[in-house]
Order: sequence, then structure tokens, then C-alpha cells
Amino acid sequence: MAQRVVLAGGGTAGHIEPALAVAEALLLKDPRISCEFIGVLRGLESLLVPKRGHRIHYIPKASFPRRFSPKIILFPILIIAATLKARVIIKRADLVIGFGGYVSTPTYLAAWSLKVPILIHEANAKPGLANRLGRRFAKVTAVNFEKVAKDWPGSVLVGMPIRQSLNNLAEQSNRSSFRELNCQSWGFDPKLQIVAVFGGSLGSTHINSVIAEFLEKYCDRYTKVQIIHALGINNELPGASNNYLPLPYFHDMAAIYGSADLLITRSGAVTCSELVSLGKYSILIPLPHGNGEQIDNATALVAQGSALMVANDDFSAEWLNQNLSIALDCAARYQPKSIGSNSKAAMRIAELAQDLLSKAGAK
Repeated sequence: MAQRVVLAGGGTAGHIEPALAVAEALLLKDPRISCEFIGVLRGLESLLVPKRGHRIHYIPKASFPRRFSPKIILFPILIIAATLKARVIIKRADLVIGFGGYVSTPTYLAAWSLKVPILIHEANAKPGLANRLGRRFAKVTAVNFEKVAKDWPGSVLVGMPIRQSLNNLAEQSNRSSFRELNCQSWGFDPKLQIVAVFGGSLGSTHINSVIAEFLEKYCDRYTKVQIIHALGINNELPGASNNYLPLPYFHDMAAIYGSADLLITRSGAVTCSELVSLGKYSILIPLPHGNGEQIDNATALVAQGSALMVANDDFSAEWLNQNLSIALDCAARYQPKSIGSNSKAAMRIAELAQDLLSKAGAK
């Protein structure tokens, strides 16, 4: 009988993409395993998970308010409703793998109440609320940062699971033909510099407005720079030009990482790990929300010389005009030392999962 694994990761690509990478690794190791997902109906996972061919179940959204508001009163009701729904989904599952975020909290509670083994992966340098809770119930805790491994005794340092297409890209020694093909599809000149801009999976209104103002005021000064920009799936697209291509979402991140000379983006754990593993230089703009984990993530890349960090409030068209040439020069001189560093992470988590599945099957 096929063993059933339920993966919980939703809300943003930072939780979804690692879960998808681990599901991919699990199926490579044993195609008989059934990998199913838990998410919320209008979350990004409702688009990304079915597109990768996986079944997804939905629970009510129960996110803890970051600020005091009347929603705090409703949170206990929402978390109970979400946990009860998760119990129905997890019943008869052999293993739950959680990646943090609001989808994971009720999933952990449901799995614990049903005595289903839990494996968690913490991606950030500063762990979030869901995984700080989930760690108390988990049989195995895997982490991305060495600092977290030291703070959480008994955890397993595995790195960040990233999609196989990016692992394949990291192993390529010559990316020039790959870049030429992508530039041809974008209408870009492969001989000119390419800057990729994206503000996370849902886009960033602030980053989008800065890019729009920069193009209006300073584009004449950067005639040899081409910008490809993901504005977010729910945001209106501006017009394209010879050196500017707006898109709703980067579905093919391998094309972006393999072709861009510089990336301007938020500093989510997945993005930072992909940048490190693929040896790319970036301008990082930490999201000024959450528990400050994006600042810690960006700081780690700045310390190793692979990024320039700017606060969200300081990131402006004027700042970009003053620093874009500097960042492009740094990118041209950057000599990465950690290419492929995360290529085995998904498979390592799959191995930890298989070990728990073996123990569960032996009972």
C-alpha cells in the first residue's frame, strides 16, 4: 500500500517552493509515495501546487495578527476550525512535512492530535511562530541556517530545498547559449546587461513604483541596461519597451537566474538560498514586516560579499540611480564560492522523511 505524505506550505512562494522541491525529491526516491498538500483556497499555493501535478486540500485561513486588532479575538475560533479541517485531511496520513507559515500551525496541531509523525523545515535565519511551535511536536527538525542549528539542539542542518531545474542550472559550466535563448524569447540583446526585478511571489507595490519612477526619470542614462520585471500576479502591467519587459510572475526562475547579471528583490529565505546556490549578486530590500527574518537573511549575504542591502524606506528611484552602476560593477567582479550549495537539500529531507516512514511502517 502506498504511503501518504501531507506537506504544509502556503501563503508565499517562500513556503510553497521548498515543499514542492521536497515532494519532487520524494517521488524520485519512491514513485509509489502519495504527496498531497494543505493550503488555503485563495493562496498562491492554489495556483502553483496543481500546476506541478499535485493534489491540494484547503483549510480556513488562520493567521495570527501581527498587530493588536479585533481579529485577535477571532483567532482562537479560526485556528480551531482550521485544525479540525486539517484533522480530516491528515487522517490516515503516514507523515506530515511542514515548512512554516500560517497553513502549518493548524496542520501541526492536527498531526500531533492524531499522532502522525511530523518533520519540519525552517528556512529562515530567524524562525517564525509556526515552526517554533511545530518544533515541539516534530520527530525531526531540519534547518537552513547554521545559526538556527546551534540554537535548536538536535536539529539537522540541510540547507534550503530548491527546485531541480535550479540544481541543474547550478551544475552548468557554460550558460551563454542558455542566456542567448532566453534573451531571444524576451526580445533582449544578450550582449547588454540584464537586471531582473521581483518583489516576492505576490509582487511589491513599493518596488514596482520605484522601478516605474526610475524608468521615467533615469532610463536615458542606462541605455545598455535591460530590465525584466515581475510585478505580481494581481498587479496591473505597464507598457513594455525595448529595454523593459514587465511580466506578472516569473514562472521559469532558471531562465531568470541563468540570464540576469543582477537581481533586485526581497530577501526571503528561498530567494536568498537560490542566489547563493546559483552564485548571483543582488540588491536586497528586506520586507519590513514579519519578525525581521528578511533582514537577517540579507545580512548573511552581505557578510559573504554577494549582496547590497537597502532598507525598504530608503529604496527609491534616486537611490537606484546612484547605486545601480555600483551594483552592476560588483556583480561583474563577484566570484561565488558556494555554487550548488543547496543542490542536495531536498534529497536530504526526502531521506529524513523516508526514515520516518520506515519507522512508521514497522509499527
